[in-house]
Amino acid sequence: MLKIRKYSPLVVAALLAGCGTSGEAPVRVVPPAPEAKETLLQIVSTGDVKGVKKQLHQEIEGMREAKPEQTDKLLAEFQKLVDEKDPAQRKAIAQQMADTL
Repeated sequence: MLKIRKYSPLVVAALLAGCGTSGEAPVRVVPPAPEAKETLLQIVSTGDVKGVKKQLHQEIEGMREAKPEQTDKLLAEFQKLVDEKDPAQRKAIAQQMADTL
């Protein structure tokens, strides 16, 4: 009886260690960012970037893992959008960006 108690923690540890994953890494699926499109459409309707600038940047960056090339292009367009002073031009840039999503 003493031997069973002595080795029972080792048996439990061995059982738990054997119950791990099968060695396959989980596949992380990153869906496209519909939030970015919605935010861009908001800019299309208002022409204002100030209230959503940080949010839009984060939403675009969130697409990097799934679509790195598209993310780089959108970030370049994002910079143009932020730098643009004319609301009509901002609306046009935002619409173009939304169309690519």
